[in-house]
Amino acid sequence: MIKKQLLGLSDIRFGLYAKPKSFGHAVYLQVRQFSEDGRRTVKSEEYININEKNSSHILQDGDVLFVGKGNRLFSWCYRKTKQPAIASSIFFVLRPDTRVIYPEYLSTILNAPQSKAVFLQLGSGTSILSIRKSELGAFEVPLPAMSKQKKIAALAELHREEVALAQQLIEQRQNLYTALISKLIK
Repeated sequence: MIKKQLLGLSDIRFGLYAKPKSFGHAVYLQVRQFSEDGRRTVKSEEYININEKNSSHILQDGDVLFVGKGNRLFSWCYRKTKQPAIASSIFFVLRPDTRVIYPEYLSTILNAPQSKAVFLQLGSGTSILSIRKSELGAFEVPLPAMSKQKKIAALAELHREEVALAQQLIEQRQNLYTALISKLIK
């Protein structure tokens, strides 16, 4: 299978460092709004106003966010909504060439256990994991046909949905157990 460096498949830049507010033009995406596996779990209550200096940071449909700093490694594919969004500086913002690579596939590859192992190795030796832009750009991505990329991305999405449902089921069972025990003890 053909492999290409990420830098040849995508523009790579950093998110924006800003002080968020409780209102504004654009949603300000931060790591705490995502689960450990990269699912967006919290609706943002943090915003920033768009101006000439930060308008180039507005996310485009299909941009892939990748956390390359800290103790959590994950990737997430942004899909455009009514309200614009800007990623915080903890994220690398990857803008894939969609003629060559499907954005959700890229996110899936970056979230794969073997990829995370590579990134953990790159960031080892420091107390806080930090991946350099050049290291991320040199990361090699397998490139199957676009149809296969879409199938792999769909499989990954089904897996995420299944895991989320299983977690909800565990939560419901825990609540039922707690209620039952409380009732029996009274």
